[in-house]
Amino acid sequence: MSELIHLQPAVSVLAVPFQPDSACEVVSISYAAGSLTIKVEASKASTEVVFPSVWGFRVLDELDLTEFWSQCSLKTGWLFEVTDGGWKALELQRAHFVSGRLYEDLREFLVIGVDYCVSVLSQDEPRLLTASS
Repeated sequence: MSELIHLQPAVSVLAVPFQPDSACEVVSISYAAGSLTIKVEASKASTEVVFPSVWGFRVLDELDLTEFWSQCSLKTGWLFEVTDGGWKALELQRAHFVSGRLYEDLREFLVIGVDYCVSVLSQDEPRLLTASS
């Protein structure tokens, strides 16, 4: 059995157009031609989080990301930048994770919801397109 890897993430909360509530959820994810759009809905608002250039993304149940719970919860926000100890750091432990070595400005973001969370590797900060529900 291989050794388990324990990373302690460091994150910063990004500004968003609405605060999360108990119904805040990732409801759809769309990827086309290198661009990723994540729709997030709360009780009275929704937003599309658009990453114009994406190197990778993963969708996990929040139970698979418990290492983030002390810093990332719907009490503090729903959009975060992971500055250390996240998926990118985990991938950098693999010798063949080329993108993380070629692109020094590759950043990691985390979009959380009640059930689903999306990790995104991108060189660009996301754009937020908001509409009232």
